[in-house]
Amino acid sequence: MSKQFFFEAGVFPDLSYVELLAVLESFNFPKNVVTRFGKSIFLVKDEKIDEKFVVNIFQRLGGSKRVGYIVDDIDHFTFQSESETVSKIVFGISILGDSTKNESVYIKKLANSLKRTLKDNSVSSRFIIPKGKDSSLNAAQIINNQILQKGFELDIIKNLDTEIYGRTLNIQDFEGFAQRDMYKPNTDIQMGTLPPKLARMMVNFTAQNSGVLWDPFCGSGTISMEAVILGFNTLASDVNPVAVNSTASNIEWLSREGFAPDALYESFRFDVTKANKEVIKKLKNTDISAIVCEPYMGPPQTTLLSDQKASELLLDVKNLYFKLFDLIDNKLEKRHIKVIIIIPSYKTRNGWMTFGIRELINKRWIVKNGDYIKNRDLKWSRKNSIITRNIFILERT
Repeated sequence: MSKQFFFEAGVFPDLSYVELLAVLESFNFPKNVVTRFGKSIFLVKDEKIDEKFVVNIFQRLGGSKRVGYIVDDIDHFTFQSESETVSKIVFGISILGDSTKNESVYIKKLANSLKRTLKDNSVSSRFIIPKGKDSSLNAAQIINNQILQKGFELDIIKNLDTEIYGRTLNIQDFEGFAQRDMYKPNTDIQMGTLPPKLARMMVNFTAQNSGVLWDPFCGSGTISMEAVILGFNTLASDVNPVAVNSTASNIEWLSREGFAPDALYESFRFDVTKANKEVIKKLKNTDISAIVCEPYMGPPQTTLLSDQKASELLLDVKNLYFKLFDLIDNKLEKRHIKVIIIIPSYKTRNGWMTFGIRELINKRWIVKNGDYIKNRDLKWSRKNSIITRNIFILERT
């Protein structure tokens, strides 16, 4: 009997859900193998899906924090380490899902009860519980205490109506994402930076797991970096030669650090508004399977914008996209290509300002967002942010 697995979403559950569906689609699994259990838990079951495959899928994701399997019979589950060399088990307990109340007292009582049960079975153990009012262990607690190597994490998974149980198999490589975010050689703060987790998610939104990916507004190369880690060959271009060199330097650093030792990429200067004929010919003759990009959206904003300033920034973004889509349609003549883009919303003194996706594209383009999630926008926005990123998944017919 095949196991059922769970994925726990990160800060943006809808983005995490779409990413998981798209990655599974890239391995030819239908969307119905995934069901949502509340807002932030996704259950996955298929006879062809095993633990090794699930962990491999999870390690490709940017938007999921945990993966594990569902425990069908909690009363007969053996809470022991999967390693025979461990003399003292280290275990943790987390409550995941839609629980909103402070569960710290309950977690501690349950941990003590499990410790007594293990002792009755002549098993020495110690437990780790969430900090303060948190309901779940954070990644640092799990890693620093080697919980998954020396014992287990028991997950109590709740939605508004039901409670199920799981055991964690893996957690997100938060240290790797942080290292690529903060310690890569070149970052231009004045140009704005794309979070690596979001870049990873955008690459995964292509529903592809290999191929040639082009970022025409590469900046310091965050999208290209995440793409080469996932095994894509990448083309990274920008109008700014400093950005092109920064991208090359960052990918070389990535390779030296062991994130993508076999990275295949090319970075080059290219202005979509004044397209060079030789570069166009080269791009046309390259089998590009996807374009993933975030255009320059202006410098980081710390105060509310005037309507005029927001309009100017939006017009700049729109004009860049007009040129890009004209290039794809009429010069590169790419068909059935996936394009993942960000359209910004700016917060002004009079509210939010943006523009619609249909202002950019003609009827030959399909907006795929609704194939994954109905009547919900795909947004990345931090609390009190002046800019919201609106993400669109497009395909050329």
